[in-house]
Amino acid sequence: MNRRVLLVAYYFPPFGLSGVQRVSKFMKYLPDYGWDVSVLTVKPGSYFAYDSSLLQDVEQSGVAIHRTVSLDPTRLFPQREVGMPGERSRRWFSRISQFLFQPDNKIGWYPFAVKQGKRILADLAHDAILSSAPPYTGHIIAAKLSNLSGLPLILDYRDDWIDNPRHSYPSNWHKKRAQVQEQRVLSLAKSVVTINAVIQAKIKSRVKSSSNGPTHHVIPHGFDPEDFRDSRPPAHLIGADSPRMNLFYGGIFYDAQQPDTFLRGLRLFLDQFPMARTRVVATFVGFLTDTATELITSLSLTDVVDYRGYMTHEDSIQELRKADVLWMTIGDQPGSDGISTGKLYEYFGSRKPILGLVPDGEARKSLLEYGASRVVRPDDIDGVAAAIKELFVQWDSGKLPTPSDTFVMLFSRKRLAAELANILNDSIVSHKNSKALIDHPD
Repeated sequence: MNRRVLLVAYYFPPFGLSGVQRVSKFMKYLPDYGWDVSVLTVKPGSYFAYDSSLLQDVEQSGVAIHRTVSLDPTRLFPQREVGMPGERSRRWFSRISQFLFQPDNKIGWYPFAVKQGKRILADLAHDAILSSAPPYTGHIIAAKLSNLSGLPLILDYRDDWIDNPRHSYPSNWHKKRAQVQEQRVLSLAKSVVTINAVIQAKIKSRVKSSSNGPTHHVIPHGFDPEDFRDSRPPAHLIGADSPRMNLFYGGIFYDAQQPDTFLRGLRLFLDQFPMARTRVVATFVGFLTDTATELITSLSLTDVVDYRGYMTHEDSIQELRKADVLWMTIGDQPGSDGISTGKLYEYFGSRKPILGLVPDGEARKSLLEYGASRVVRPDDIDGVAAAIKELFVQWDSGKLPTPSDTFVMLFSRKRLAAELANILNDSIVSHKNSKALIDHPD
């Protein structure tokens, strides 16, 4: 008989974008490893993107989804989907939000989620509580439910809480408040899961020493092997059906993660090799900011850029699989060594060459281990141009590199779900042993 876990996750299908995919794929495969799933999430409000294909994925796995209302800023917009703000607007809103709300602007979900969570746990027996963050309000909700129910708590960090490079504190008080909130949550946790070793080390350094402290584990992002099981789609053709080397980017741009260096490197490559202009296309799936589209125009790249806009995850994967080379970027900023974006691991699943514009850190390390990559600094325009030239020559001769299949399969979502199931099982045993020691100290 399967055990059952309650997952607390604000971002859950039909919300789209990369933050949703980790939890939805865990939930898809956990039943295969002895764990049924109940999900505590929100009723969908205004968001940048919706993706019904991800919701169908988890519904077919028998996941029980419980939704509540929430009082948070997304409820202020009347429309279902809102446009992605420009970087200046995003930063302004972020500063205001971080000043007003602790730990984040989803704290208005807390009373509704706790009430519904208590009802879920009362109606059906559960064996553990798992939360995935950000938003870190989810960790606080899960900790409260764990404390009330006596069930073991497992925390999944998709980003660091205190030292997140994309988060700034308006004052020392705000940071100290966040530290206190995290300590309360960590003191109740049986296990802490992070996406990479850098974030794990930072959290371990903040855990106050205790014989009953949480165990720590790394489960990286991954790819769903079912997304890549069919035969490769036809080559990407544009214009007069002329094949071009297709350089693909899937996702959004924000903060220090911008397309400027890639676009300037592409323009430099075309200046150096003008005969390649009709044989290269840069495909973007996701969202481009007005600043990025203006840069494309100013660099005279409109004839080599194919902007497709936002697509569902399923359709985005199909476009990715039509590509010849994939590229990604992480801006060079404090804390960037701990950023390992979800898209990188889906790129791995494609087994295609990857051009990475990344600083030193987890992403760069993974790209080098992948084996079919060309890695340059995120501000190295000359390096990008040289990398595109090298890849173009390889593509033209039919000799693009291939990765290590053994390395790729380390990131199968099925394999990673099995790891999470083992952590859940171990957390139950540890929790029972801790209770036994408290009840019978002798």
